[in-house]
Amino acid sequence: MVSTAVLEWRPRFPLLIPQNVCAAGTSARRFLVMAWLIGLKHALHRPSEEERRRAERRPATGLTALYGLDSASTPARIKDISTCGIDLYTDERPPVGQLINLILRKKGEPENNSELQISVQAEAVWHGEDSIGLSFVLPPGMDVDLWGVLIKQIVTLTDPDQVAEMFRSLRTFLFLCRLCPTDAGEAILLFNGQLDVDHTAAVFKIALTAEKLLEAEPDAGRLRAHGKLVASILREGSWARDELTEQLWTGLLLSSCSVDEPDDSNQILVDMLVHVTPVEAKIFAAACERALSSAPGPENSAAASVVLSPEDMIEITGVNDLYRNATDLGYLFNLGLIEKTFDFSSYSHAESFDVTPTPMGLALYQHCRGRREKLEPHLIEAAHTHLADFLPAPRPVAIDNQPRASAPPASSS
Repeated sequence: MVSTAVLEWRPRFPLLIPQNVCAAGTSARRFLVMAWLIGLKHALHRPSEEERRRAERRPATGLTALYGLDSASTPARIKDISTCGIDLYTDERPPVGQLINLILRKKGEPENNSELQISVQAEAVWHGEDSIGLSFVLPPGMDVDLWGVLIKQIVTLTDPDQVAEMFRSLRTFLFLCRLCPTDAGEAILLFNGQLDVDHTAAVFKIALTAEKLLEAEPDAGRLRAHGKLVASILREGSWARDELTEQLWTGLLLSSCSVDEPDDSNQILVDMLVHVTPVEAKIFAAACERALSSAPGPENSAAASVVLSPEDMIEITGVNDLYRNATDLGYLFNLGLIEKTFDFSSYSHAESFDVTPTPMGLALYQHCRGRREKLEPHLIEAAHTHLADFLPAPRPVAIDNQPRASAPPASSS
């Protein structure tokens, strides 16, 4: 007989919740859900290993399961589930100690909705007359108490939005622990009140999109990333509010993974990308795409010139103010991402925009598309130099109805 001992989790990192959150709208309620991810206010004690083994088992009427040795492809009904393991109705009898690949999915969801499912390994521990018992084998770095809270919430909550939030959270945490098995803590701590609801949603999207793309790679199981770098990418990427910028941050996360010993050498790319606004990202991406699609030259050669007409610029940015676009070019130039800046000293109408990317700009863009080559030392040095001297671009002011350039800001040196 399985004990019905109640297991509750004592949060290692308490989360402060605004007093008026329960009285607010959907966003506030989602914030409260995020609080449940990290801790329970009335945690009684940290359970012993014996108590874990005797954890309360619950019916999992809202879940379906797939299992298998090489891949989880065989469906099975769930008999019951606990924070420690799961019992499946099946005629198969894998040897005790056999590792099983397991997928738990929200019942009724289409198979292509990967967000509402989690993948985890389990070990066969006993055989019954009509079922088998499996014990969860969590990836290194996955806190067993946090796992327990999320599994319990998945099988007990009834609100579909809250259940979906639990799935996304647990899936993200499992992904981070697999990607950074020894140092995922800093990335997971982002969910301990460091991010609001919108930022958290952006992190979920970046992480889960990266996970899906990495799964398609031949060395997916061996790819690892530097935990501090991953946390930095997710923290800064959480500010993305448009699809293109999210894609750039996702690509940078992909390019930071390696089968070799992970390092944080891509941090300089994070430091640069964080300065690029959504409109500037449109200009930057269009410039790099056009340069890369030109006839390839010798290795390390300069990019082919990319010159845009005013009509091209408006179509790319969606901004009709050409001098606003020119100001964005000034930012990209000061960051060292394009070769030239707009000449604000001219009073004539803008007739063309030279957006030719620099070698550093091309390197950043290619890494934001998942390229994993190490940055060359001279590019890293150039990036540090531009970041150290970074100044806002000159902003034009109107005098006598004519656009003119204001004086550039004085150097602090």
